[in-house]
Amino acid sequence: MKKNLLILILGMFLTACGMLGGKDGNTAKNDTGGGGKPQVGETAIFKSNGANYSEGKVEKIDGTKYEIRAADYIAKPDASDVYAVPKVGAKADVKNGDFVVVYSGKGIYWTGGEVKNVTDAIIEVEPATGSKINAAPDKVLKVTPAATADIKQAVELKAFTEIGKTKKPVLPKDWKPKKGEKIAAQWSFGSWHTAIIKNVNAANIDIDWQNGWSDGTVAKEKVAPVPNSSDALPKTGDYVIVKPQSDSEEWKFATVTAVNGSEVELKFGDGKTAKLKAGDFVVMS
Repeated sequence: MKKNLLILILGMFLTACGMLGGKDGNTAKNDTGGGGKPQVGETAIFKSNGANYSEGKVEKIDGTKYEIRAADYIAKPDASDVYAVPKVGAKADVKNGDFVVVYSGKGIYWTGGEVKNVTDAIIEVEPATGSKINAAPDKVLKVTPAATADIKQAVELKAFTEIGKTKKPVLPKDWKPKKGEKIAAQWSFGSWHTAIIKNVNAANIDIDWQNGWSDGTVAKEKVAPVPNSSDALPKTGDYVIVKPQSDSEEWKFATVTAVNGSEVELKFGDGKTAKLKAGDFVVMS
């Protein structure tokens, strides 16, 4: 009887101290950003979109909606996307391969990424955008399963795109670029966009980007003619760049998952799929 009473009293004490976790499922230890939801006047970290997060001061809480001032704007995230800032000196309970949010080192911005290495003093995170970040453990935050899934998808999309950027277009036999021709051209950061050839030089091509950018110059190996229905079909596993609906839009990377007659099934880096035909994409190798 005394033993049971002692356990009951201990449980009540731990609950009062917040050590058993709040009703929202966060751990109150705050080792990875838990410790209950931030209150009015406190600083919080919130999801902006996808794998992007920001830091700001809570100005209002209305049911499950927060109003948080971040720099010069007011964000209104749902409570499920709001987290307490890790306490100074907190130890993040993470391991290699975990998907987390890490402070970017710039202003109010945090970003989602994958943990690559963990030591007592430094956690190395590869974000969904940008280069690796070496952060102190109290600058790393665990988020909800749904938010973690978004970060994972963003990281996988980055990896998928980075592979695509290394590929070169398979050009039609004997094709030579000429002035006035509409083409797909690779920008300096690796993405592909529609352009018009202004001039063909010995080693490069002067182009007029069709998305509103200033005119540019690209190497000859970084251009391809706009595809047509007579182009050869790809093989399963090939990378392609898909022609957009508008010349102002970016060409998206995809991989071929199946070829059925003249129809090609594609999968994009974000998991979406499409069924297209020759003339809708450029094959890469």
